[in-house]
Amino acid sequence: MQVLVLRLGRTLLMLLGVVTLTFLLGRLTGDPIAMMLPTTATLEDYDRIRASLGLDEPVPVQYVAYLRNLAQGDFGTSIVYNRAALTIVLERVPATLELGIPALLASITLGIPIGIWCAQHRDSLADRLIMSFSLAAQSLPPFLIGILLILLFGVRLGWLPTFGRDNLAHFVLPTLVLTMYPLAFILRLTRASMLEVMNESFIKTAHAKGLSHYRVIYTHALRNALVPVVTIIGLQIAAVISGSAIVETVFAWPGIGLLAVQSIGGRDYPVIQTIVLLSAAAFGIANTLADVVYTLIDPRIRLQR
Repeated sequence: MQVLVLRLGRTLLMLLGVVTLTFLLGRLTGDPIAMMLPTTATLEDYDRIRASLGLDEPVPVQYVAYLRNLAQGDFGTSIVYNRAALTIVLERVPATLELGIPALLASITLGIPIGIWCAQHRDSLADRLIMSFSLAAQSLPPFLIGILLILLFGVRLGWLPTFGRDNLAHFVLPTLVLTMYPLAFILRLTRASMLEVMNESFIKTAHAKGLSHYRVIYTHALRNALVPVVTIIGLQIAAVISGSAIVETVFAWPGIGLLAVQSIGGRDYPVIQTIVLLSAAAFGIANTLADVVYTLIDPRIRLQR
């Protein structure tokens, strides 16, 4: 318990650093008032709007006020939407999870078994083809894969819609694109980890004792090989929460990622800061949970300070 409390304290310090960096970098991108008012606006209009948003104060004063409000659960008011930033972000969470959760589940349920199979059939034709596919899935940028799928299945064949969120058909292409990278990552890591573990002496000893191949692979080898895989899965869980800006932008999916892109373009400081803070919190929590899962997979592992 003491170690978990220490980890939580480190996560809070990390969040403070993220908040500070995001706050300062946001102020360097330019004046959001210039994006809101028309070119015919007067200097008095600029000063009035800036004062109403608290942007007329020095940056250190704005930062202290932001931290004080944040400690009270106030994430600020959106400059663009004139609504609570936290409310706007939370409204987009369901759309992001609708893509992210199926993509994550598919990555895990397919990546680990296929990685195990490839490790047992190393250098076979099927293994080479699967590894080539996974390398391409990791190398090609998601926006390129998304555009190619849109051109093929949406424009040329007309089988699937290319944007929107109206029915199940709209989920197919963005979910597929969002699945490809984590699937390839988990698959390759599982294969590499299994190959490393299968060369260990305790695996050879298990075979020498006459244990079945299934028991050796799925009881002894897999448990030890899963430790690095759990780390990647933990990071992917956090990525689901934070959303995928590229995929959601390509398919005009109204999730957190698209909101982040729009907010950056509109210099909507409170919304950007809220998205980054929640994303960082998700990564911190996911890493802590991954550390706990290590001890469940292999009792020999103990959490360190």
